[in-house]
Amino acid sequence: MNKDIATRVTTGVQALALPGQREGWQAQHRGSLLNDAQTYDALADAIQADLKARRLDGDLPWGISAAARARKRVKPLRAAAKAMRQAAKAINGTVAAYEETQPEVVLRRREDKALRKAQRKQQLGAAAHNSAQATLQRLAPADGDDAPAGQAKLLGDFFGPNNQRRGA
Repeated sequence: MNKDIATRVTTGVQALALPGQREGWQAQHRGSLLNDAQTYDALADAIQADLKARRLDGDLPWGISAAARARKRVKPLRAAAKAMRQAAKAINGTVAAYEETQPEVVLRRREDKALRKAQRKQQLGAAAHNSAQATLQRLAPADGDDAPAGQAKLLGDFFGPNNQRRGA
């Protein structure tokens, strides 16, 4: 990979733009990153084993000090391997995000969203209308009085001279 950065970026963008090459680009870069991570892990294991075998004067018994010292020295390599694995995961996210911004996908998603919004508005309108009708029927049921059903009555209509009711 002796290409300059501009050439690599240009070929990467071109590969992402073409659906047939997108999977190949993803597999190639993800594979190389995971391969580097495995190499770093193997190197860290070898260095840790070598450092663990070196005992110094004044170390605690059973090699505890040497093991702790070895872990401390290979920590940067382990972090590099972890970063490579995270970068491999990011390759998948980059390809997925690029696919989400395709014009056909964006247009379809917007149409689906507008359809769901229209359906939701229609359902809410119907529910509000049904609720209003039920409220009017509860307030003024058709019980043979002079007021038709659905027309609100006043409190005095229930306690007029003809209706001397007490209580509820």
